[in-house]
Amino acid sequence: MSRREKESCLLETGRINFLIIKQSGSNDMKKILELTMFIAHLPLSGFLCFRVKRFNLPGLSHLRILLCFVICMVMAASQFLNPPQVEGAFHEQLAVDTRAIALANNVTADPPGILSIHYNPAGLSLLGDGNYISLGAILPIINKTSRVSKDPNFEGFHDLNGNLIKDPLWGTQNGPDRFSGNSWSGTEGSNTSGKMYIPVLDTTLDFLVAPILGLSHRNPGSKWTFAYSAYVPFAVGMNNGDKSDPSRWDGEAVYWQHLIYIGPGVSYQVNKTLSVGASLGVGQSALGVGTEVRAPNAIVNLTKTLGDATQGMGNPLFDLTIPMPLFGGGIGPYDSIGHLSLSAHDDFSPSFNLGVLWGPFDWISFGISYQSAIKTHLSGKYQLTYSEQWQNMVEWCGKSALMQIISMALDLPYQRVGEQAGTITADREIPQIVNLGIKLKPIKRLSLLADVHWANWSSVKQDYFVFDQKIQLLQLAKYMGYNGGDSILLLERNWKDTWNWGVGAEYQALDWLMLRAGYENRISSVQAIYYDAIYALPTLDYYGAGLGIKGSGLGIKMLRDIDIDLAVGYLVNKSYKVSNNTSSNMNSTVLGSGVMNPFAGLNYEQETAAYLGSVKATMPLDIVTTALSKTIDVLNPFSKKSASAKTGLKTTENVVVDSPSTTAIDNLRVEGQSYYIENSD
Repeated sequence: MSRREKESCLLETGRINFLIIKQSGSNDMKKILELTMFIAHLPLSGFLCFRVKRFNLPGLSHLRILLCFVICMVMAASQFLNPPQVEGAFHEQLAVDTRAIALANNVTADPPGILSIHYNPAGLSLLGDGNYISLGAILPIINKTSRVSKDPNFEGFHDLNGNLIKDPLWGTQNGPDRFSGNSWSGTEGSNTSGKMYIPVLDTTLDFLVAPILGLSHRNPGSKWTFAYSAYVPFAVGMNNGDKSDPSRWDGEAVYWQHLIYIGPGVSYQVNKTLSVGASLGVGQSALGVGTEVRAPNAIVNLTKTLGDATQGMGNPLFDLTIPMPLFGGGIGPYDSIGHLSLSAHDDFSPSFNLGVLWGPFDWISFGISYQSAIKTHLSGKYQLTYSEQWQNMVEWCGKSALMQIISMALDLPYQRVGEQAGTITADREIPQIVNLGIKLKPIKRLSLLADVHWANWSSVKQDYFVFDQKIQLLQLAKYMGYNGGDSILLLERNWKDTWNWGVGAEYQALDWLMLRAGYENRISSVQAIYYDAIYALPTLDYYGAGLGIKGSGLGIKMLRDIDIDLAVGYLVNKSYKVSNNTSSNMNSTVLGSGVMNPFAGLNYEQETAAYLGSVKATMPLDIVTTALSKTIDVLNPFSKKSASAKTGLKTTENVVVDSPSTTAIDNLRVEGQSYYIENSD
């Protein structure tokens, strides 16, 4: 069959598929087939740039490869064109490396230098001979706005006289309605800052920042490359300190993070096209939660109703048996029960990464990496401070001998305490992840990247916190259907495995300047029926952009041996809604559905935006060590240089014609290339 006949056959097949999809009525698939047909109709001459004569491959074979890649990626993307709003994304791999941020994590087939340790350790083989260091930082800013409004179909709770009890979160009433529903304004608020835990100092900061640190070494001509890095593969944290923010009832302050503080890695170049690598991560996991507690349900409201009904009915007989008012006056459905805060960490949480990088031709490469699960055993402290109404009710349970007997028989608390504090433990798991990637170079200056990420979030079934004593709140919660136990806080999670996909591109605009951009679709783990505002992020679209700058092109002497990366990232979900009575961890009105339902009777809506800014510099290690040595000499009063500077004496200096870092940076730039920026010649 001739080439023209092959092309005609390919086009005819596309037309048939298009007609089939068109008949099926799928708008998304129609768009995909239209795009595919457009690509297929492009003249063959448009793909001649893919011909690689040195391998003696026909141009049509490259066309087929390109078409298959485009069709497969577009078909895969079609599964996510209309992502379901019943899921939410989580916080993995958001702030690890500058170049990865710019490419929206699409780096498995083109790993980012020393931070290949995390994304694909095999990528360490792309570094040059010698010793190198990467230094930088990532600044994330998370803006979350929460809105709640009364469900028009929620009848609410009523007092002793049958009057509707107003929830402060309903806002102001604009007019009458069926159940005083849609006429309420609702309330909203935004987080006031980020929040993160600082290891060693055992304290927290009200902002977010992630370090970038990497070192690498390879002997000249060796196939082995060794590296070390410290980074944060998982992190989220925020303060909801605004008193008008409804989130304070479901996570007033929250952080969950994992820091790799010892991250050695190694890669081996099997041959010119294949590399393998592995890395070990010794990390610290930290978790903290602070929240106001309330329990809007019928049983809690009953205690208030009976308490109000029996006010002033006390007499000596009642005082010796069942004191009045009942339940010490009771607790209203929207009254605060108290405030819970806890913090825990695990200082030794090991993990490992494996990776393979294969580039059969200079215009295409494939990458695959595996990141192991991180199992942690957290331990720390908690404090639960009770409100005055709660203390009155517990005191009532032990106010007479009869009440004490009844309380002991029913395992109810009867001793008034202002707070309970002690130690807490929890077992948590950050799931295993598999990354698949491909890189295409249609022309030498342009790289096209695509990744698929799978995360095993279904391994997370529950949040399981164990207290060192019986908790009064949980002792009473069991009579409202809670079955976790008196000393265990149990929150159902049942998250789902996730598939994320993304695409990216790098273009070498100048010999010293690389332009980068990427997109990732982050549909992930949290199901709507278990959604809460504690640390779940909704479905997010991730956009990245950045620059790679070769210092020698800037004309600044001190930067000539340094490669600089700049990146910004933007993640957004404009509206995520949880209708009343759909989440057992947030707004269920069903008794026993969960211990945490502060928004019962409310519709919840969340708007989320996150901004990432990052800078990283990569250079030969001797630049840093030389600078440190000179600084120490200047600051050391006993050094010869410091003494000569003070006395005005001259010291003999060796004249160096070429900077020692010039040779070192050339080692880093494989085959004359810069650290990230390819030679355009």
